[in-house]
Amino acid sequence: MLTSKDLALPKGSRVLVTGANGYIASHVVDQLLKLGYIVRGTVRTPKPWLDEYFQQKYGDNVFETAVVTTFENQDGIDGVLGDVDGIVHAASDVTWNPDPENVIPWVVKATTNILEAAAKRSAVKRVVLVSSSSASFLSIPCPEGRVIDEKSWNDEAVRAAWDQSTPSKIKGFIVYGASKTEGERQAWKWVEEHQPHYTFNTVLPCFNVGKILHPEIFGSTMGHVRKLLSGDASATALFLDQWFVDVEDVARLCVVGTLDREVNSERIFAFGEQTNWIEVVSILRELRPNNKLISDPIGEFVRDRTEVVPKKRAEELLRRFYKQPGFITLRDSLEMGIEGLE
Repeated sequence: MLTSKDLALPKGSRVLVTGANGYIASHVVDQLLKLGYIVRGTVRTPKPWLDEYFQQKYGDNVFETAVVTTFENQDGIDGVLGDVDGIVHAASDVTWNPDPENVIPWVVKATTNILEAAAKRSAVKRVVLVSSSSASFLSIPCPEGRVIDEKSWNDEAVRAAWDQSTPSKIKGFIVYGASKTEGERQAWKWVEEHQPHYTFNTVLPCFNVGKILHPEIFGSTMGHVRKLLSGDASATALFLDQWFVDVEDVARLCVVGTLDREVNSERIFAFGEQTNWIEVVSILRELRPNNKLISDPIGEFVRDRTEVVPKKRAEELLRRFYKQPGFITLRDSLEMGIEGLE
């Protein structure tokens, strides 16, 4: 852990986390509270169970929820920025809607509205956007190899999202990638043009697995992995072979982007290990040897040979800030993700 002089925000500062009931965002809240920060989490509808969970874990007066029904309206955002020193914007459209017109403009507008609202508040010193690996490349296995760096953008998804010939079965996946690409790219463009007083960083997580903090949280991609325990292998056809990362590592990197004074204007690539569904199923069967329902994956699988150059920087940040040797392993992450399930 860094010393107080290395922290951009002193302990006790208030951080706003949007979409706080989400899989990644709830872990961001958890990590911040663990370090002694105060958190205000936005939700679209009241979530009393979320308040209760964090209050029982960390005590009173350190976490509160605030209802923001939409980020398309700056008034709603302005109303939750009082006394806020940092922002982690994790809320996004995860409906897998195949219509780009209903998704991409919303994501872009919500993101730039957050940046604009923060620019009006002199107290806000750090803003982190939770982007996605799908903002940098199309996460389809590439056995021949490719190199991804900080300048990589998923223009392929943007083109395919607006192409009517894109197959309907993958359109929602493509539109999601395009929305993350355009949302993050427009955020960097806005920051470059307006030069706000705060520091801006982004975190690009790949396929998330790991612990789900509360039964009310589906767990996004980990929720789909859990379905394998009951014989549902549909996720293996939707999410193709790719990299994985533990959700706590993603949350920690969001915290690093928020608190580490030396991290400025960075795209932080949260990539743990390369994997495929055959490996995931094999580990699940080792962890639950008495479960005979665990499904075989659908289709044939190959290991992706994508080289993600900035992954080394993310590992360095985890070592520097959290003193951990590297990313959490796939086996450990899956074990935490299915805890309590047979």
